[in-house]
Amino acid sequence: MNGRERAITVGILEDDPATREYLTHLLTEADGFSVAFACGCIADAHKAIETASADICLVDIRLPDGNGLEFIRHFGDATGGRSLILTVLGDKASVLLAFEFGASGYLLKDTPPDQILRDIRALHAGGSPISPQAATHLLGMLARDDAKSPGVANVLTPRERDVLLMFSRGLSYRETASALNVSQHTITDHVKAIYSKMSVHSRNEAVFEAVQNGWLDL
Repeated sequence: MNGRERAITVGILEDDPATREYLTHLLTEADGFSVAFACGCIADAHKAIETASADICLVDIRLPDGNGLEFIRHFGDATGGRSLILTVLGDKASVLLAFEFGASGYLLKDTPPDQILRDIRALHAGGSPISPQAATHLLGMLARDDAKSPGVANVLTPRERDVLLMFSRGLSYRETASALNVSQHTITDHVKAIYSKMSVHSRNEAVFEAVQNGWLDL
């Protein structure tokens, strides 16, 4: 890491000691990260953020003293930090609720360690990484639902769907422009069109509306 660059500080809210130790070791050993706190329950995490500053918090959903989603909103309001869910739960309700409570990304616990680090960096850069496994699970559930809403999907252009797909992988505007070999200004224009067509106001809303309706080939 360039000495002039500040490390991404990460908090951990995970009740399983082995998983908590694994995440702490992963972040401590990786270049460009530091661990602000590692807690096993919501109460301890609330105390930790009173004195420890974290850019991002990895949050499990099922915790001994409540639901991790309860902590997400407080963490964002109290610190301005962003939350990345890391859980075994990949069902539709858990994913959508997490984002309603203010999560900025969603990973499953079988995500490879290198990918976890990449996704934390992507989230810190403004992306909203979603575990492919979680997205695939969602689409599998939705495929059994006959009540699809294909209307907007037919209005979106192929390139607009490409932009949403890049966002679903956690890429920033700049990274999306590079991946699609267009200018960042062009990406901004596509996003404006997507927002207008889908009647949404953020990338999270656009991506999850697309995932919910099965419009993205993940």
